[in-house]
Amino acid sequence: MRFYPDRKQAQEIDRYTQESIGIPGIVLMERAAMKLAERVASACDGLKGFDKRKNKILAVTEGGNNGGDAIAAARLLKCMGYDTYVYEIGGIAKKTESYLKQAEIAKNLSVTFIGQKDFDEELNSYSAIIDGIFGVGLTREVTGIQAEVINSINRASAGNGCLVVGCDIPSGISSDTGHVLGTAVKCDMTVTFQYIKYGCLVNEGRTYCGEIFCEDIGLYKPDTFFKMANALKGSGSPYLFYEYDKEDIPDHLPTRDPGANKGSCGKVLIVAGSEEIYGALYMCAESCFRSGAGLIRVVTHKVNRDLLMDKLPEAMVMTYDGMRYPEEEFEIGLDSAIDWADVILAGPGLGTGDFSIYLIERVLLRCRGGQSIVFDADALNIISEMDTAKVFKDLRDKLGYEHVIITPHMGEMNHLLQYEYKTAELKENRAKIASEFSEANGIITILKDDRTAIGCTGNYNTCRPVYLNTTGNDGMAKGGSGDVLAGIVAGIIAQNKDDENTNYDLCCAAVNIHGSAGDKARDEKGERGMLARDIISNIS
Repeated sequence: MRFYPDRKQAQEIDRYTQESIGIPGIVLMERAAMKLAERVASACDGLKGFDKRKNKILAVTEGGNNGGDAIAAARLLKCMGYDTYVYEIGGIAKKTESYLKQAEIAKNLSVTFIGQKDFDEELNSYSAIIDGIFGVGLTREVTGIQAEVINSINRASAGNGCLVVGCDIPSGISSDTGHVLGTAVKCDMTVTFQYIKYGCLVNEGRTYCGEIFCEDIGLYKPDTFFKMANALKGSGSPYLFYEYDKEDIPDHLPTRDPGANKGSCGKVLIVAGSEEIYGALYMCAESCFRSGAGLIRVVTHKVNRDLLMDKLPEAMVMTYDGMRYPEEEFEIGLDSAIDWADVILAGPGLGTGDFSIYLIERVLLRCRGGQSIVFDADALNIISEMDTAKVFKDLRDKLGYEHVIITPHMGEMNHLLQYEYKTAELKENRAKIASEFSEANGIITILKDDRTAIGCTGNYNTCRPVYLNTTGNDGMAKGGSGDVLAGIVAGIIAQNKDDENTNYDLCCAAVNIHGSAGDKARDEKGERGMLARDIISNIS
């Protein structure tokens, strides 16, 4: 399990490690410096024409512990035979004790400290720059001499292609939001310690970090969410972001029974597709099968029958012709199909016309306890035009907490919220919105974006859990990718017999798998050329 702390949480982890575990701060700094130095050395040695006896490395620092890491790294690189220099900006009068100690040691070992004049005149002569100006504690906009230095570093990087390496987080990036605070260092790579900070993963922080290397330096690292939340209770942060490691995923998937049959592997009813839109139906249905569901029954417009029989003959199909009021025989069949299912997936490509509204209303009326429902796409748009709070309350009373899962993108979420936010505000507050909407309605909210956030319900005495997914890539910004996700979610939940896993854990695993399949598709097809169905082919 990986945690992505914000500013206060990162500082609390550091404090907890020193005060409760007893590891001195100077020891942690030395470990961080060693990891930073090793990464810089490896990266420099990979530069074309780099000669450590001739090419120079500069650490740019202020007086905080982040600067201490950078100075110590320069000293260690010096001991490894590299030609290293340090520029202390000196715009902040106060220097930490650890910083002063590292500066003293570096000077005793003949690391060259340069002044502003040399920095201004010789900046383009350095092959690599270590950014040790600000760390995770930055909350104000960068101005004055620090802003001038950061802009100079960025110009040097763009002008002569020198390697820029961030220490823990690029200076000027907010660890709470990922936004640039006035100006920020554009790094080719960032070496962060023990935990990737939340601000490195979202907004501008995602690009300013470059390639991220997360190094273990011995900070407190619990094996469960609740241990971490308890250690961070003093931070005051409302949310704790986390994600499963690849190795964690099998533990959060339903166990396959060697003696299983198709019925015991989960039955999914998919209400999707319309006269105008047919691909969404196919993609969510095949994704559902590829995720392990045993049986799938589809309710769709009659024009989609031949397509589905050709592309996915494993699915059972029930069709309608789009009349507003269905024949009695169809309604009886629909009710029977709803009762048959373990999981109902409704919405992909369904449309929002009269018959689509009828289908959603029938699902709401006829679903029963013991089932889970996944609402996606047009189902969400239809529900948005109803009394949304009442719809979810009635479902919660009938099915139980977290047996309804919604998978909105930002636009659909805004519709559910009656356009309370601008899209930019939704992205900025994804954790708060996903978490609060889930808690208010007793559901699971998978709020889709470049970084998907998943909110859950429950009472927590500490920070609330929010799963932040980092798998996937921009090649998945194609029509159909969301339909694939909905199918994976429904297929995995359908296999969950006897509540072996919580629906929340299964949803988190499903989102991880969806992104990982997208990453494999990118590797095969390229980000520009991949299609949603390439994600499907990589689910298995």
